[in-house]
Amino acid sequence: MVNGERLRERPAARVTADASRCVSSGQCAVTAPSVFDQDEAGQVVVPAAEPVGRAAEQAREAAARCPVAALRWHPTG
Repeated sequence: MVNGERLRERPAARVTADASRCVSSGQCAVTAPSVFDQDEAGQVVVPAAEPVGRAAEQAREAAARCPVAALRWHPTG
């Protein structure tokens, strides 16, 4: 602890999505539900673009599984 506060875990990466490539399969939202969601039209949205811990692992897996490579994993360190 520093000054009585917990140190926050640093994000492993920044996740981005190219909605123009998205085919609304929903695999990202199923694989990493705390990172990805879908809008009313079924297009990918990324409400948690800098995941940490287990969410980061799930986001990386989702990016690898995207059937149209609409997701990008940008390592931060």
